[in-house]
Amino acid sequence: MSAEAAVLALDLGTTSVRALVLNRAGTVLGRASAPLSHRYPQPGWLEQDPDEFVRLSIDVMRTAIDLSGQSPESICSLGIVSQRSTAIAWDAETGEALAPAIGWQDRRNQERVDQLIALGIPINTLASATKFEWLLLNDSRVQAAATRGTLRFGTPDVWLTHRLSRGSCFVTDPGHAACTGMYNAEEEGWWSVALQLFGIDAAFLPEIVPTSHVVGEVQASLLGASIPIAARAGDQQASTFAQGVNRPGMAKLTLGTSAMLNLHVEDAKVLPPEGYYALPLWRLGEKADVETKACLEGTVITAGSSIEWLSEIGLLPAATELDSIVSNVPDSQGVVFVPALQGLGSPYLDVSARASIFGLTRGSEPAHIARAAIDGVSHRCVDLCESLPLEDEPLRVDGGLARSTVLMQTLSDLAGRPLLRAAESETTALGAAYFAGLAVGYWNHPAEAIATAQAPTPFHPKLADERRRSARARWRDAISRTRSEPEAP
Repeated sequence: MSAEAAVLALDLGTTSVRALVLNRAGTVLGRASAPLSHRYPQPGWLEQDPDEFVRLSIDVMRTAIDLSGQSPESICSLGIVSQRSTAIAWDAETGEALAPAIGWQDRRNQERVDQLIALGIPINTLASATKFEWLLLNDSRVQAAATRGTLRFGTPDVWLTHRLSRGSCFVTDPGHAACTGMYNAEEEGWWSVALQLFGIDAAFLPEIVPTSHVVGEVQASLLGASIPIAARAGDQQASTFAQGVNRPGMAKLTLGTSAMLNLHVEDAKVLPPEGYYALPLWRLGEKADVETKACLEGTVITAGSSIEWLSEIGLLPAATELDSIVSNVPDSQGVVFVPALQGLGSPYLDVSARASIFGLTRGSEPAHIARAAIDGVSHRCVDLCESLPLEDEPLRVDGGLARSTVLMQTLSDLAGRPLLRAAESETTALGAAYFAGLAVGYWNHPAEAIATAQAPTPFHPKLADERRRSARARWRDAISRTRSEPEAP
């Protein structure tokens, strides 16, 4: 393959869509991003525009290619990563979306989830299956397409691949499939029992293919060349791969809109601890002897979004100025912020919990609340670390919120362990690029691709053990006061 070739990565997140062009040495040649809009039509609902996903994805990919100095013809492959559990319905004949995308954080399915849990079925509001089911039961256009047999369901990776290929590709990977709640890890396919439970015809769902595998091409008219679509992966799976988490016991933490801890385990059939999920990580290639890697995943639902919320209500001038805002306050002056704006995720899974701010006095200033938010997000991440069997080695950290040096040091102090912050905060896009390059032989081995990453920045704990234990005890008290129901003794 030509030394001048490059790979293209597309990362459709919750709040923005990003693209970057990467060369063989791991240098980002060009990048672009655009914000995504959201609608909150009812309490607990979150909707996005599927057509905006496509339009802005094409825009940022074109811009990234232009800025890279590469010709479209020199792009050897495209990798797509996306928010995983967002549900999209469209018509196969027209290619048109039939309803707004139901966001992964949307909780309109809460009553149905509660019913299933009462029956002993382990599921949560994140699962796309209950969102697809809601559309089938409540949207007349979706119902009509189902009757015609032209209905298609998918997560954003499926929708983007379908539209970029002008309808020739209808596929997903194991990581995305598992997030629907309808994946059979034993057979690595759709689970017929779940399909029957949710009333979903298998024909409405995409084919499950390897993560790193060419499935089609971007239509030449969209980007200026027919670029192979060579990878599709969940955002957390992609960042886990990019961080070199390649053996059981290793873990990475992504600090973004939410915070996600992914612990590499032996296989996806392992029984996860309460509050966590076993998921496939990736499958490289089609060969029968290629193993599907797996992880346990835990979630802090509102991490970066808690900081954004403080900015939206006027307590912070801008979320990007977090470190400068708290630079003049050594601590929160007793203020405690529990970031449960959309409930508590792992290990509590308490969707009815509500965010709380304790300890306010007449002398409390916005900087103290900002500092309390840093502490609160850090404590929630430590909750994840303490409840999974992580190896005794530095924890790899990435994501936009990891740019905060104050937060990184606070997290290291409260966790009592060293951290390694990725030099490239957008490791999800890096993972997409690595997967795409491996599929076409741009790199010959995962280690070759991952070795191109720049050296991470280390953080070491500075807080005395006694002070750390005291801080964690106070935090557990704050959590108990925030829970919707008292914890069992």
